[in-house]
Amino acid sequence: MSYKNYSVRISFVKDESGAVEYILPHVFSVDDPEPEGKDIVIHGTRGDGAIRIKGGKKSHSIIVKGNLFDADGYKELTDKINEMRLKVTRDNAILTLEHLEGASWISDWSFRGFRNEEIRFEKSLRTGKQEYTINFLVTNYN
Repeated sequence: MSYKNYSVRISFVKDESGAVEYILPHVFSVDDPEPEGKDIVIHGTRGDGAIRIKGGKKSHSIIVKGNLFDADGYKELTDKINEMRLKVTRDNAILTLEHLEGASWISDWSFRGFRNEEIRFEKSLRTGKQEYTINFLVTNYN
C-alpha cells in the first residue's frame, strides 16, 4: 500500500461572492462531518409495529486543528493570531476542504456553517509556533 503526500487546505468564505476568504493555515487535523438522519420513530402501545417519519439532517461539528508559524518572533505571530480572530468570525460562512492534485485544487466537501466557540490557542510563548483549534457547527449540507 502506498500513500500520496497531499496538501490540503480549508477555506472560510464569509459572503456569496467569495471576496472575503481566509485559508486556515497548516491544518493537521479535521473531523470530517457525516450527515446523519434525524428520524422520528413512534412505537405502538399494544402491537409490535412502529411508524418511522423521515426527518432532516442533524447539525454536525467540524473541529479544525492547525499551527501558525513565524520564525521572526512574538510580534509577527501575534499579528497572525489577531488576523485569524478578525477574519474567522461567528457569521455564517462556507467551509471548503480541498486537496492539491497536480496544479489544481480539488474540492472534497463544502458546508455552510459558523464558528460556535472562541478560537482556542493552546499554551505557547509565541516564539515560532502557535497551535489553534476552531469548532464550526454545520447548518446546511451543500
